[in-house]
Amino acid sequence: MLLDNRNPIRAGILGLAILAARGSAAGPEKSAEWSWVERDPVKLELVMQLVVTCSDPESVGGAENSKDGRRTEIWPIIGGRFEGKGIRGTVVPGGGDFPVVRPDGIEVVDALYRLRTDDGVTIIIHNKGLTYPAAKPGDWRYRLAPEFIAPQGKYEWLNSSLFISTLSDVPSDMRLAKGSNENDRLIQVYRVL
Repeated sequence: MLLDNRNPIRAGILGLAILAARGSAAGPEKSAEWSWVERDPVKLELVMQLVVTCSDPESVGGAENSKDGRRTEIWPIIGGRFEGKGIRGTVVPGGGDFPVVRPDGIEVVDALYRLRTDDGVTIIIHNKGLTYPAAKPGDWRYRLAPEFIAPQGKYEWLNSSLFISTLSDVPSDMRLAKGSNENDRLIQVYRVL
């Protein structure tokens, strides 16, 4: 044994060190549960609504599996309108939604397109998020995190805020699609406060 009975101070110190080592080997003492109190609650402000019009989906072609999951179709964006707090305009044709079903079965929405304001400013939006099952079987909920790229000036507030958006069916009074080969999506954008 390492304890030296001839030197009581040394024996006491070594004894305490051994006890401390045994205690730490068993793990730290359990602390009280953390309090579950919101310290800085998040609030959301609706700042923009977009109706994005897509044409019928296009088949990707070839093998449907890509490196990040299963891709079977692309939804070309052919137009739309948007309006919000101090901003309004059109959705520029030419973007697209490139959804993928990940290997774990979760569908990822990945849309990249442009907005043109009524005063001629072009803003890029990259809207990416997840699809979740809704309460009603067969229905889905979409929660997205749009990122805007706006030039300096009147709309640069879009560059310095965090946003969350939803994607849902378009009410009949907001529909823009013309014909059976077009469909609309309503995207409501909320700024995180």
